[in-house]
Amino acid sequence: MCQKLTNSFILFICVIFSITAQKLPNTVVVDNQWIKSWLLCGPFDLQKPADPSKYWNHLDGYEKDVLSKSGGETNLIASAGGIVKVGKKSLKWIAHTTTDSAIDLRAVLSRDSPVFAYAYTEVYSAKDEMKFVALGTNDGGSLWVNGVQVWDYSAERGLKPDNDLIPVVLKKGNNKLLLKVEQRGNKWEFCLRFLPFSTSQFTQGDFFRIDPDVQGETSVSSKYSDVVLNQLVQKVIISVKDNQGKTVYEGSRTTGFCGKLDLRTDHFQSHNASIDVLLKNGETTRIQQKFFAGKRTEYVLFSSQKSDYRIALDANASDSEQWAATELQTWLKGISGTTLPIVNLDPSYKGPQIILGFNSVTKDKSGEAPPVTTDESYHYVNAGRDILIFGGKRRGTMYGVMAFLENELGCRWYTPGSTVIPKRNELVFTYFDHKESPGIRVRNDFYFEAFDPIWATRNKMNGSMSAPVQPGGIESYWAVHTFYPLMPPEEFFAKHPEYYSELEGKRVHDHAQLCLSNPEVLKIITERIKKRMRESPEYLIYDVSQNDWYNSCQCSQCQAIVKREGSESGIVIWFVNQVADAVKSEFPDKFIGTLAYQYTRKPPINIRPKDNVVVRFCSIECCFSHDFKSCPENQAFLKELNTWASLAPHLYIWDYVVNFSHYVMPYPNFNVLQSNIKTFRDNNAIGIMEQAAYQSRGGEFSELRSYLISKLLWNPECDVDAVVNDFIYGYYGRSGKYVRQYFDLLQNQVTPETHIHLGLTPTDRIFTDDFVTKSYEIFEEAKKIADNEETLHHVEMASLPILYLKCRRTPVLARYDGTYEQFCKIADREKVTFFSEAGGREAFHSLVQNAK
Repeated sequence: MCQKLTNSFILFICVIFSITAQKLPNTVVVDNQWIKSWLLCGPFDLQKPADPSKYWNHLDGYEKDVLSKSGGETNLIASAGGIVKVGKKSLKWIAHTTTDSAIDLRAVLSRDSPVFAYAYTEVYSAKDEMKFVALGTNDGGSLWVNGVQVWDYSAERGLKPDNDLIPVVLKKGNNKLLLKVEQRGNKWEFCLRFLPFSTSQFTQGDFFRIDPDVQGETSVSSKYSDVVLNQLVQKVIISVKDNQGKTVYEGSRTTGFCGKLDLRTDHFQSHNASIDVLLKNGETTRIQQKFFAGKRTEYVLFSSQKSDYRIALDANASDSEQWAATELQTWLKGISGTTLPIVNLDPSYKGPQIILGFNSVTKDKSGEAPPVTTDESYHYVNAGRDILIFGGKRRGTMYGVMAFLENELGCRWYTPGSTVIPKRNELVFTYFDHKESPGIRVRNDFYFEAFDPIWATRNKMNGSMSAPVQPGGIESYWAVHTFYPLMPPEEFFAKHPEYYSELEGKRVHDHAQLCLSNPEVLKIITERIKKRMRESPEYLIYDVSQNDWYNSCQCSQCQAIVKREGSESGIVIWFVNQVADAVKSEFPDKFIGTLAYQYTRKPPINIRPKDNVVVRFCSIECCFSHDFKSCPENQAFLKELNTWASLAPHLYIWDYVVNFSHYVMPYPNFNVLQSNIKTFRDNNAIGIMEQAAYQSRGGEFSELRSYLISKLLWNPECDVDAVVNDFIYGYYGRSGKYVRQYFDLLQNQVTPETHIHLGLTPTDRIFTDDFVTKSYEIFEEAKKIADNEETLHHVEMASLPILYLKCRRTPVLARYDGTYEQFCKIADREKVTFFSEAGGREAFHSLVQNAK
């Protein structure tokens, strides 16, 4: 009997121990700590869908609530040992505590698949608060918190801790968590913990996003259910703008956060949304999203050398718009093999067309106000199948056509003689919508290659030091260093020496200036500049400026103004202001320009340039290996630039991007081009001239640099690296990878201690023998894989600076190993006649040929 009692007691103790072991511990919510104790129940059978396209949904049978007899998934009552019956199958809730972060369902429940199981626990929160449930599952599943479904994922995936951050509101006291996890094969597990709530952790597309349906209607949606959103969100403010920045929707919601947005459905286009979310805990977050709205329709511009389109022009189209129509026709034919006819615009025409210029049809279809004639901004956009390209009549529409060909069809005009026109069998589009304005008003790319008026037009360059015949016209700057051209000493000095500089008590004219305090000088200059303006009305700015040397007038009258203003620029501005006042009434749309250059670079203290005066500020003394803002050598220049910008209503920059002493020599300044142009733009520059190798071909990387400068002057924010790559791989073909390698090698020669100026020499320490050798070897490899003879010539032209450098550094060796002969062959073939601004060709050949 004692034995029986003993056995019964042991059995009793085991039962008590078993029941105790089945109880869940009282889990308190602690941030970052894994929830390790759960009640588990499963497996419940699933079926793979017969239709493979539905495999990404939950498997068949998953949606069934098998807990309905114990409260269901939304109101579960669960306890250890509790029974769940599904058909003839009975499963128990079992308690499980892991020693790891993850619950391994295969080890605890079953190795079968496909199946699902439940995991249930309760957690204690000391207060009402928002938290993130950080959840990872293998595979998909669903999560309920206090009976509210807060998460669902239906696809196969591996376990990744914190894969989903689910915002939840925990109430003070106990909170129920029910997790349902699918098993599709292989591992089957989950892990869960709580993390502090922060709006910075939101994945934007999970919280709120805007998407269209197949009919083009748009709706706000969320990964989270309405119940969850109502717990979390106090207010949502939605603002939507179209691709051009026009607001097309504004509204706020305090309930029903998800649902339709009232956006037009008849025009497929890009939009930008800003969704401001105010949470009930006081936090805010902003969600920004780009999306499309409107019914998506495909239109065929051309296919198999056929097109239903035509190019339509208003009867009042400008000359540049007519020229642009022929450009569009020409390049579309080169791309597609079909010729689109150019016709007069017929408002009643129902067929598809490309409409150029702003007219009544454009106005009706675009809903935009007419641009002013001189506006260079452009907009190309489709209205259904019609394509509208329009801007100002002078150059805006024309630039829009060139941008359309470049952006949408891949056309490139790298140099006057190198054009890329991609062949295409078909162009299908759903929408076009692109608008731009110039970053710099007057854009002067002063390279020999850039002087070609058609190249300049295609690359949106509109500035010049002369007045070339160019489609759309030109914003010309008449002359520079004009004191003597306007008042030649040979005409006046003999009778009126007082018109010229007084130096050391004597009036002189050789390498001197004008006596600007002399009223007769003002009278003559004014009369002659008016005469020039009447005879040459094509210019925008007319120059009245110092000669290209020093020796300003030191007479007492001139120096009194100089001393009062603290700079020689004071008397120049004082003089030029009077000229500008004298011409203003007759020429209200013109400017008088002058220089802030060398001895006049320092700004005056008090006097300000008039509204119709343009100050041409020059950077000739600067370091060009580092940008203006970062280089200690450039700080005085930058300070003076900032001061001039505060004084002058308009600056016109004369900048330098070339080594005047050695055009044909490496010059690593590409890294400063964008920053310097942006600095000029930010300091009231209405125009920028980038002076370069202007007398002949042959400037180092002149083709690339002139192309990049054209892009930067139009858009100072452009992606420089993308432009450089586009050019290098487009212009040099397969050899481009080696040209890029050399390009990077050269630019990387610059260090914080490297300062280069306009007179960089071949013996500068930046050019080591190792650099020359490596560069030469790179170009030898580039030549081997050139696509054709034309590309080979491009590569050889790019190698010319290294050959020049080698000839100048080791002339005897260059004669011996063929470098000099190779240089001469390329230079002669490419008509490189200026090796420096002064010429330099004869001096170079003499140096190399006579070296011993």
